[in-house]
Amino acid sequence: MVQERIYNYFERNPQLHVLFIFDKMNMIATELEEATWGEEYVYKVFDGAWFNVKYAIEHDWKDKRIILLFTDGTYPHTEAQMLKFPLLDMLKANMEYKEDDYASFMQQYNLPEKFRLFIKNNVSELLTTKISTMLVGMFTPETFSEDVACRAFISSYMGEKKLLDWEPIIVKMIILGLPTEEKKRNDFFYRLSKNNDAKKAVDTKLTHIFGISYNPNSDLKVKEIAESLKYNSITMLLALSQTDDYKQYKISNSVMLNEQTKVYSYGVNSRQLAEKFTEALKYLGKDIKEEEIISVYGTDATYHYMTEALCWPILKELLEKKLLADPAAVNTKMRELSLKFPFGADIQDVIYYIEQVALYYDKVRSVGTLKLNKPEAYVQLYLDEMYLADMYYRHSLEAYHKLITKDIPIESSLNDVKKQLDLEYAKLTNVMNLEWLTCVKEQDNLFDSLSIGKQEDFFANESEPNNKQVIIISDAFRYEVAQELMQELAKEKHIAKIMAYRAMLPTETKFCKMALLPHRTLELQGTDMAIDGQILTTTEQRTAHVSRYREGAVCVKYEDVMNGDQTSNRELFKRPLVYIFHDVIDENSHPQNPFEIIRSCRTAIDQLAVLVKKLHATWNVSNVIITADHGFIYNDIRFEEKDKHSIKDSYSEIKTRYYITDSYAAQDGIVKFPLEKVSGIKSTAPLYVAVPEGTNRLAAPGGYNFAHGGATLQEMLIPVIKSKTRKTEKTDKVDVALMSHNLNMVSSRLKFNIIQSEAVSMTVTERKIVCQVFSGDTPVTEEKELVLASTDATNLNNRVYEVTLNLNKPVTASVLQLRVYDVDDRLNPLIKETVKNNTMIEQDF
Repeated sequence: MVQERIYNYFERNPQLHVLFIFDKMNMIATELEEATWGEEYVYKVFDGAWFNVKYAIEHDWKDKRIILLFTDGTYPHTEAQMLKFPLLDMLKANMEYKEDDYASFMQQYNLPEKFRLFIKNNVSELLTTKISTMLVGMFTPETFSEDVACRAFISSYMGEKKLLDWEPIIVKMIILGLPTEEKKRNDFFYRLSKNNDAKKAVDTKLTHIFGISYNPNSDLKVKEIAESLKYNSITMLLALSQTDDYKQYKISNSVMLNEQTKVYSYGVNSRQLAEKFTEALKYLGKDIKEEEIISVYGTDATYHYMTEALCWPILKELLEKKLLADPAAVNTKMRELSLKFPFGADIQDVIYYIEQVALYYDKVRSVGTLKLNKPEAYVQLYLDEMYLADMYYRHSLEAYHKLITKDIPIESSLNDVKKQLDLEYAKLTNVMNLEWLTCVKEQDNLFDSLSIGKQEDFFANESEPNNKQVIIISDAFRYEVAQELMQELAKEKHIAKIMAYRAMLPTETKFCKMALLPHRTLELQGTDMAIDGQILTTTEQRTAHVSRYREGAVCVKYEDVMNGDQTSNRELFKRPLVYIFHDVIDENSHPQNPFEIIRSCRTAIDQLAVLVKKLHATWNVSNVIITADHGFIYNDIRFEEKDKHSIKDSYSEIKTRYYITDSYAAQDGIVKFPLEKVSGIKSTAPLYVAVPEGTNRLAAPGGYNFAHGGATLQEMLIPVIKSKTRKTEKTDKVDVALMSHNLNMVSSRLKFNIIQSEAVSMTVTERKIVCQVFSGDTPVTEEKELVLASTDATNLNNRVYEVTLNLNKPVTASVLQLRVYDVDDRLNPLIKETVKNNTMIEQDF
């Protein structure tokens, strides 16, 4: 046993050269008499020859591990004798064998005397491999503490291999309250109860943070802790109401609140623990009812942290009472609420849906009159503002269809809002387009006064015979969808610009798509359109046609490009002109599946963004144009037979949004245009394109929810995006500003919102910033880095960032300063803002 303990000295301290044993009872020498030692050891019973032993230690045994035993008559018995001990210098440089493990442990690590009782009580645990490994490097007078050791014990009881801080310890204790964790919970608290020092440390820490400790007599143990954490996390910023049934949990001490905030923040932000922590807090804190808190403090109160149960009634009230009355305020509230939940939570989809509806109502209410004097004014109104109404409506439907399969507590309110929005949007688009066509009809100019280009002139206007070009025609790629694509293109290094052309009438694929090819004549043959005398139905026919205008030109399908290998595509894009036909929106939308119609727009954006990037970066194409054959109108409502406009006129072809007739006789609700004047299509006899006023649908074969062929702004205004390889890098960065200038440090925590003042675009690039709070010129919080890289020019919410900074040093100053720097310039702050320090308590960091 003694020999084993001697070996432990050397194993625990590889630098140990000599172990001195003062054998007071001459018992150790007796036990070691027959012992055999490894070849790296020297065991020597001192024989009185000081010089010989000292010489041997320094020379003969310099590479050995020496056990030097002094019997009762040869070692110093008093302090005076010790001062004259000939090997005192060697003794101080090495170690003395101690009979007690705790004493030898303290000696080995030179730990202060104040830890004697603690180490005596816990030495066996401290010597275990698991704890000693966990605390490696911490057994020094400067770093060792009872707190560190107790946290190691607790971490070990939790099955951890590394030392935990108190925040994860408390979070894990709360998670142990789940019914599924019963076995682990019982094991942990049993082991904790066997270590008085570790249990005392837990009690002290919990009481310091929550005012109470865990209940050893309860099966759940930490139920009251979870209730306190949930309640105070929600109501931290609220003045206590005497009608609050949970007021016994109310904590006003800023240090305690700061510690609770740290625990809650760790739990909800931990990638590994967040889901279980949220579940445990909900389970253990179920008696703290959110509806009771709302009944006392109301839906407008500033709740510090937000649970889903607390958020649902707030969202319900906003939907039912404020959405139509003040959509801008609702949108701001959605931004605040979104920041309080993890990305990907179901409630985020609901918040996003409400946000998009609010943006829609806010936009349409800001437009003013829809009765304008000139057709050009309608075009400019749509291109500048009203396209956003279509975009927000589409986004709201995209969000709504995600919610259909989910269990949403406020489903009825959401459905009511959806029905109202569908009616409002249908009314808006109908009225706007009634006024638009009325204005065109009154001017009798057949769209000739418009400053934008005509689709039939596209190739003549946009072709560059001396430059290699790729032209992408995306079927039904509406102008507002193209504007969203521009946000994606802004992330890349190429420069893109968007403008609008006026599509031909009818806004139908078989007419409009071929008109984008080079041509001399467009002629009507039956119900089809011939280009230069030929009807081009196949890709091969189209290739043969364009090659007559530019040698080597070719037409290909999008799928063939994306499925092609690197070699074939590099060869393909060496050609002077390549037309790529992309058909996602039109192809997926004509079956009239609402979800597919909306999803196809998103798919088109994603596919085209990738295609343009590959064309520039991989296939060395510097000049890319994206356009569409036509747009579309879409309403997510059921069209009854009574809603379909019956036609008694003669016609050669009829669809839900147009018919072609040889009669110019007036028809109720119908506007007629000479075919040649609005399309450039020649015919052997005078023909007219008849379209319904506004957004009405005709009683004819075809789709009703998703439709095109008519003369609405949404159908006629097609995008033309020109993307070119950048010649120079962007030099300007986006600006940044504070959302509020009334900043307060509360419970050692500063929380504020900053806004990226403009979207990343073709002219400005992203900016990386760093935020930090200073007392004078001394930083008193950690740094927080953010990348401002949003490309959303239409929705302010997507350019707002929440920042939280926690004090990490004791501060007594009443006024601090927030500084925001560009990471590339730490000398000149972008923002310097005063922060009132409401914590005002010296803290022990």
